[in-house]
Amino acid sequence: MTLDPRAYAAVLFDMDGTLVDSEPIWFEVLRAVMPEFGGDLPEDAHASLHGSDRATTTTILQTRYGLGGDAQAFWERVVEDLVVALGRARAMPNAEAWVEATAAASVPRAVVSNSPHAMIRASLEPHAWAAHLPVRISVEDVARGKPEPDGYLLAAERLGVAADRCLVVEDSEAGARAAIAAGATCLFVTNGVVDVDRARAITPHVRASLPDLTTS
Repeated sequence: MTLDPRAYAAVLFDMDGTLVDSEPIWFEVLRAVMPEFGGDLPEDAHASLHGSDRATTTTILQTRYGLGGDAQAFWERVVEDLVVALGRARAMPNAEAWVEATAAASVPRAVVSNSPHAMIRASLEPHAWAAHLPVRISVEDVARGKPEPDGYLLAAERLGVAADRCLVVEDSEAGARAAIAAGATCLFVTNGVVDVDRARAITPHVRASLPDLTTS
C-alpha cells in the first residue's frame, strides 16, 4: 500500500514529535516543574511517558516519580510554561512538505493530539504551513485520549470521510494503536525513539522519519 498522503481520502497528523519537535521541550518543562510538587523526573524517564495522555502521564508521575499535591495545579503550571517554551519548537523533517503537498492536492487534513488546545496553538503558531491545518482535535475534545481511537474518529467525522480511508501519521505506540483501532492506515515514524520491532507489531508501515515525497 502506498504511503503517499495524496492517495488517501484524508490525512490525520499527530502533532508532538510528528509535525513539530516539541517532545524534548515538553519533557524539559515537566522536569523543571516536578520538584515544585515534590517529585523528581530523571533524564531517562521520557520513554515511559512518550505519547501518553494526561491521565496516564499523571499516574506514572505519581506512582514512579513522586508527584504530589494537586495534580490539576501541577498541569496548569506545566501548560503555562509550555505555552511560552513551545514557541521555539522546530518543524520535524519533511513535515512542511507533507502538509503543503496534501493542501495542494486538496486532501482533507487534521491534527489529532493528546495535548490541550493551548499547546496545539503554541506549537503550530510559529509555522506558516500550519495555516493548512485548521481542523485540530485536542484530547480536550474527546472522552478518551490515545491509545483510544476517539480523536481519530472525531477528526474523520469532522472532515466528512470514513476513518478507514484515512492515513494517520504517528510517532508513538499509543498514537499508532489509536489509529489502528479507528480503522485507519497508520504510518509510524519512529524518530529513533521507538523500537522498530515494537512499531511493526502495530503497523507494517514503519519509517525512521517522514519520507521525502519527491522520492516516494
